[in-house]
Amino acid sequence: MGTADFGGPVLEKLADNRENKIAVITQPDRPQGRGRKILPTPIKKIALDKGLKVFQPENINDEESIKRMEEFNPDIILVVAYGQILSSHILNIPKIGCINIHGSLLPKYRGAAPINRAIINGEKETGITFMFMKEKVDAGEIIFQEKINILPDETCGELYYRLSDLSARSLPKLLEKIKSGKIEGISQDNKLATFARKMNKEDGKIDWSDKGEKIYNLIRGTIPFPGAYTYYQGRKLKITRARFLCDYQDEADTGSPKPGIVVKTEKDSILISTGDKGMIKILRLIPAGSKELTANQFVNGYKIKAGEILS
Repeated sequence: MGTADFGGPVLEKLADNRENKIAVITQPDRPQGRGRKILPTPIKKIALDKGLKVFQPENINDEESIKRMEEFNPDIILVVAYGQILSSHILNIPKIGCINIHGSLLPKYRGAAPINRAIINGEKETGITFMFMKEKVDAGEIIFQEKINILPDETCGELYYRLSDLSARSLPKLLEKIKSGKIEGISQDNKLATFARKMNKEDGKIDWSDKGEKIYNLIRGTIPFPGAYTYYQGRKLKITRARFLCDYQDEADTGSPKPGIVVKTEKDSILISTGDKGMIKILRLIPAGSKELTANQFVNGYKIKAGEILS
């Protein structure tokens, strides 16, 4: 069961294995993009390319869907970014169990946006968790975990695909445990649980009085969605690429400008002051109603200059 492209590498690995009989369940085709064209999910595209059966219920928990699931008679239901919550009835259908691949080191970051939140909160490492599912979301017994370091300038989008690939590379370990009959789960410590609620557009609003590193983590953790943003002369600016200079003000001897001030415009960047000595170096941005621009294109087009304020 999967919908988002996060589960693509796992499905491809399973299909190429040819040892297992696979059926694929994904969300219905939906309108996407600016043209609102009805398109298949990324998982459906892979499934059809691999010649696999595809089932797309509007509600996975209705009577017809449950009947179909029982007809599949699966040993395992493997869930990767599917997008619907499974009822206890479905959780009890497979002989071995429902197994989920989650993009965090549980019990930290249960919920819909673990990758965004890990970067926003300045975590230095994350990973994936293979776990047995239960009715309470992301609270099931852990089968095993794989850790990776979060890179200093890594965005949410970049980490997303690294974790997706890590899931696929780790899949043989899961299959081996299943084949050997030695698949066991370890209970999570609920006292250590943290929650990563779904991201919304307002989560990307920059407060320039925050410390520079915190602002940079917000920018990285919201690329590509929902995007970190600020305002210049009443126009919303979404920042799509930036860098962090941890002590630029001393180096440039600019004193201590108020947070959000344009300290300098360079050939390839716009430097913005923060609540400490950190400086955000904007490289690419999207003004509301416009296409993505380089910092240089924005400076030339909007005539922004040192001393002006972003809010």
